[in-house]
Amino acid sequence: MPKIFEFIPSDKLNKLFKGYSEAFNTAVFFLGREKEVILKFPDDAVMSELNMLPLNVRDSMLGHVGIPAGVAESHLGLICQNLSEMAEMGYEIESLSGEVARNYEELSLLWRLSSRLGAGLNVDKICNVIAEEVMTICPSNNVSIMLVIDMPTGPLPTMGAKASPKPQVKMSLLFPKVSLGRDASRASTTPLATDRGLIGFAFEKKEAITVCDVHKDARFEGFPYPVTGVLIVPLIVEETVIGAVIASDKINGEEFYTTEIKLISGIASACAVSIKKALLFDEIHDMLFSTAEVFSLAIDAKDPYTYGHSKRVSEISVAVAKMLGLPPETANRVRLAALLHDIGKIGTPEDILHKHGKLDLSEVEKMNEHPVVGAKMIEHVEKLREVATWICHHHEKYDGTGYPAGLKGEEIPVPSKIIAIADYYDALTTDRPYRKAFPKEEAIRIMKESNGTHFDPFVFDYFEKAVS
Repeated sequence: MPKIFEFIPSDKLNKLFKGYSEAFNTAVFFLGREKEVILKFPDDAVMSELNMLPLNVRDSMLGHVGIPAGVAESHLGLICQNLSEMAEMGYEIESLSGEVARNYEELSLLWRLSSRLGAGLNVDKICNVIAEEVMTICPSNNVSIMLVIDMPTGPLPTMGAKASPKPQVKMSLLFPKVSLGRDASRASTTPLATDRGLIGFAFEKKEAITVCDVHKDARFEGFPYPVTGVLIVPLIVEETVIGAVIASDKINGEEFYTTEIKLISGIASACAVSIKKALLFDEIHDMLFSTAEVFSLAIDAKDPYTYGHSKRVSEISVAVAKMLGLPPETANRVRLAALLHDIGKIGTPEDILHKHGKLDLSEVEKMNEHPVVGAKMIEHVEKLREVATWICHHHEKYDGTGYPAGLKGEEIPVPSKIIAIADYYDALTTDRPYRKAFPKEEAIRIMKESNGTHFDPFVFDYFEKAVS
């Protein structure tokens, strides 16, 4: 594919060449770097002697623009300059699309992996699973899964009236989450210290320890149930001990064998990682949406009157999605689509965005490109292609008079309908260069006039409930 089409789509280039030809009453040619004809208008134009100028974007030569010799060379210069500007804009959009794709692909991967490991996982479930596995490997009188909790002990007492308060001291204790076996009832109610005894030794060494007879080991400080043989396996994540697996007294009376310790240590490691991932899931989730918010704020910042618009639209959209009973995962994606619904305006000239008066036809056409441009930027991320579709159609109308595809009724995705309503509502309830914001009640009254034509009546009913 000729490189020019990477920056200007072929159908758009054909329209441009038709316009150049009609404006200057001449044939117009585009030739490749080897001066082979790639495009011409009219189609039956005969290539004879041409005046040509190279077309470059940054440091890359795209080809040559040519018109027949004898035609004013100023026309050729204007055509080449206009094409160069169009290609430069295409280059910038392509570059931004690539950057968005890379960032979102990376976050999407983290999100997907965290969803697989964290969706449906909780600490109790993980601990139950590992306790059952340990009990299967070496049936014991008790198997406990315990997690570290830092307990504040209150400020230390101070000496003298002028003494400043000392910082609060924290004590780390092991609290049982799950206990299985004969001694489970007593084991499940008593916390253990992490800074002394056999547990303190295992935590300091960060490795599993086993003792055949705790009564012969001076480090043992007692458990709340009778113990002779014990196995302590720390739960470690990134060099931090977050808990421990404690098994005591195998039912067959044997010691804990090396093979069993290795198996349990492996399970403990996986358990610790799963717990960590479950805790990190929300952080990764927040990171994805924080990045989306940064992009949305960057777009909103192009126009001081719409600053914060995308975030407000996302908040309303999520509220409506929840009122409609959409699954939490879908509601999350609606939030993402709403945050990014105007990202295509990155390619809209600021003089159009900032214009106080009515836009002319060409300006309207340029403004109306932003849903498609935004969708093309997002669709580079495989896992966000559905989100891209919702962005593309957020300016469709229920009666089919919207854009870009003229979809109507049930052809329009529900998330697009939600965003369309939230977008319109926020536009009415915020100041614009040409008017002051409408009060909420007046804005809803105005929107009701378009209910059933612009907006889906079913979705609109839930929107009213969400903002009431």
